[in-house]
Amino acid sequence: MFNFFNSLITLLILVCLPLPAFARCAVCYTKGLSGASIAVIVIILSAFFLFFVNKFVQKFLDNDKI
Repeated sequence: MFNFFNSLITLLILVCLPLPAFARCAVCYTKGLSGASIAVIVIILSAFFLFFVNKFVQKFLDNDKI
């Protein structure tokens, strides 16, 4: 149990504290795409991801009922 909390705290520290390599803006990585186009890409990809995860979870839960 202690190992789980230790791993969780370590993960939170790594995610919350930006390192210099991770501190660049998204536009710098995408070589000129505007912020709006990046936002549209993120919204569409997250919608696809949630759609497929929802289908997978529904199949998983339906198999559990049988």
